[in-house]
Amino acid sequence: MGRMKIIFNVLKTKIYYILVLCLFIACVEPFELNVITTETILIVDGTIDDSNTDQFINLKKFIPTDNSNSIRYLPETKAKVTIIENGLNVVNCVENTNGYYYLPLGFKAKVGNKYKLRVELADGNIYESSDETMKKTPPITDYTVVFDPKGIKKGENYVPAHLVYVSTKDDAAPGDNYMWTYRLYEKQTVCKTCEGGIFLTSPAPLGKCSTVRSLAEDGVIYDYRCDGNCWEVLYSEELNVMSDALSGGKEIKNRLVAKIPFYQNNGFVVQIKQQNVSAGSFQYLKILGNQSQNNGTLVDSPPAALIGNLKNIKNSTEAVGGYFMVGEAVTKSIWVDRTDTKDAVPIYLMGRAAVYEPANADGSRPPFAPCIKTNTRTPLKPEGWPL
Repeated sequence: MGRMKIIFNVLKTKIYYILVLCLFIACVEPFELNVITTETILIVDGTIDDSNTDQFINLKKFIPTDNSNSIRYLPETKAKVTIIENGLNVVNCVENTNGYYYLPLGFKAKVGNKYKLRVELADGNIYESSDETMKKTPPITDYTVVFDPKGIKKGENYVPAHLVYVSTKDDAAPGDNYMWTYRLYEKQTVCKTCEGGIFLTSPAPLGKCSTVRSLAEDGVIYDYRCDGNCWEVLYSEELNVMSDALSGGKEIKNRLVAKIPFYQNNGFVVQIKQQNVSAGSFQYLKILGNQSQNNGTLVDSPPAALIGNLKNIKNSTEAVGGYFMVGEAVTKSIWVDRTDTKDAVPIYLMGRAAVYEPANADGSRPPFAPCIKTNTRTPLKPEGWPL
């Protein structure tokens, strides 16, 4: 999955059916936590750093439904989102797509500075986070990539995967808390899929799928090749945090930080991000991780209502999902050519092999589809990708 989901299912009394609390912990590497409730809950996804990648804040609301198996979210649009640096400098975010508020290009948080997230919704409610100080992060000193035919356990089966390990030198002073995330770039050849129809390039620039009755009746699915270079962007699926109480100022060696499924024979780039986060962020993430580990799965976790560091300044009793975090980003881009996979069978990016529309006699079809830049796809070559 592209986003790690931890879902808490809780049986309550007649007043509560199933409890759901949703949370995104990282705007660049999004994680999702779902908890069930009968109330509408604002969910704020926000982590800022000093990296060169796009940084954004995501706002959405969990909307309760009568169906306990149905989870519904709506983007929170037309909000005013700002980052306040050292209580003085205001950095305005601009809504790019529904619920996604991007920081200015080139924005980089600075070590030692304090940052606060402020969100003013269209309905007048104002939310603020606690001040978060950006701490220094030590460098990644070494890494190792190993292919394992049974790298990821999925139910009773195993998925072949590359396992990525890193080493770092912990500072002698106590009080550091580390978080590892990654961003994976896979070469994408399919930029549009039409179910029961064909792809038309008009209207530009996105084009559209046009229904064809015979194809719809037969349940035909056609995929369309990208019109140029395109990469799928996938993110961490597991929480990975550690306190320096376990390292005692010594070297942290061979920390497993990524499990990359064998999607395809093409190589990939994985960008490992190491951050030194606040004690509050660590405790929050640790509880999250413990809940999933104790239950043995990231899908079904025990009940818990985790409250982050954001509050409604007009109503402090309102539950708000999310934790605004700040951490210097130490990154390592690693190219893996996948030549060591031997006879392993890929699982495919789409979970299946592509099925392309057959070409017609005059070559006018099928058309190519555009690679639209989003937080999960990009036409821009990632750092570390070979020529």
